[in-house]
Amino acid sequence: MKRKNGFTLAELLGVITILGLLALLIIPAIDKTVKESNETLYQAQLQTIIEGAKNWSSDHIGELPVDGGSITVTLFDLVSGGYVSKDMKNPITDDYFPDNLTIRITENSSKYKYEIED
Repeated sequence: MKRKNGFTLAELLGVITILGLLALLIIPAIDKTVKESNETLYQAQLQTIIEGAKNWSSDHIGELPVDGGSITVTLFDLVSGGYVSKDMKNPITDDYFPDNLTIRITENSSKYKYEIED
């Protein structure tokens, strides 16, 4: 009787089991890494918007608040002034940031605080 070349059913099932176990270990780690990188990119996008608001402030000094006051600037204002890119996406939702996203600029002891309001 000739021996046929190939794998037995037991060998194939063993390989499939090992591959399944590896997938169970690797997929959650990859998912976690992707979520963490999206969160990091999201924070970087918010920081870019804040930097755009700071640049807007330096060009609009007369409009900045005094004596503890505050003003708001929209993302639309920053985009139309060329301070930030129009096609900024939220990497978590994969949607564009809305034009009515507001950035509050508050004066406190001759220093300005920039906050993005949801």
